[in-house]
Amino acid sequence: MVYILFDNPVDRTKMRFLTKYMHTPFKEIYPEQKCNSIKSMIKECQKCIDNSGDNDTIVCWYDFMGILCWWLCKLKRKKRKIIVLNILLKKKETLKNKVVRRLYRIALHSKNLEATVTSKEYGKWINNILGINKGYTILHDIYFDNTKNEHQTEIDSNSVFCGGRNGRDWEFYFELAASMPDVTFKCVMPQNQYEEYKVLISPNVQVKYDIPENEFLELLNSSQLVVMPLDTEAPAGLIALFQAATYGKMVITTDTVTTREYFSGDRGVLCKRNIKDWEEAIRYYLGNIGEAKMKVDNLVGFLEEECSESKYAEVLERLIRNE
Repeated sequence: MVYILFDNPVDRTKMRFLTKYMHTPFKEIYPEQKCNSIKSMIKECQKCIDNSGDNDTIVCWYDFMGILCWWLCKLKRKKRKIIVLNILLKKKETLKNKVVRRLYRIALHSKNLEATVTSKEYGKWINNILGINKGYTILHDIYFDNTKNEHQTEIDSNSVFCGGRNGRDWEFYFELAASMPDVTFKCVMPQNQYEEYKVLISPNVQVKYDIPENEFLELLNSSQLVVMPLDTEAPAGLIALFQAATYGKMVITTDTVTTREYFSGDRGVLCKRNIKDWEEAIRYYLGNIGEAKMKVDNLVGFLEEECSESKYAEVLERLIRNE
């Protein structure tokens, strides 16, 4: 039997497509509430292991729960095949991160654990920081082309948008905004990060924090471009960047081993952490709407072909069948 273990019950609705596209029998397992602690994750992993049998497959939507499942099986001598979906490992020199990297390194060596990554280069990057030689399946993040509002939103001229939580380089974003006082910079961020960076916010920046998704999307849709400086090579911001494509917004983001998978090849603009490069790119595409639209169309074509729900289910099913 195949069990797909999730960390958040709200994922139930958006993952309904699995039933539509997958032919292999499986059972989805959701916690009663979101797993916000290691203790809650261990509890859900243990429950799933106890309710499964020898040689069953446990697919983990949240990568760290997959690593926990593998360790629990090892400690309890349970034989399960573990599939970890889209590893999200960062390189930090904190004690916590060093411990986590060791847990990943040992688990990824196992023949009973398969893992996916969202880009080929990121898989190589993971192997490099862990000092291993693991083969990964490429499983692109899902492009849900169903978030667009029916009504037309008035576009604010000379405006850009950045929003979200993990991996955003807010310090760089506000430094960039200060260097371009004639451009409106909109952003949506967590309140704690707003408190941390508010002294850097210049008058041409409009900030909101902890707002509902519909308001988030309204601000995105009312901007000309979406710009997203990132502070990590790991996957970050892809959901918001896919939403940008849905709303027809060209993307300028940081050049990383992850973003190159999606936004290279005239599907967006990739920049290093250099204010001048970002400023030139923003000014150019604010003034060249036709070229910006061409890149958006290229991105949407790629996402519809390579990141669709049916493609995701197809790759996942092949992995489960060990094809």
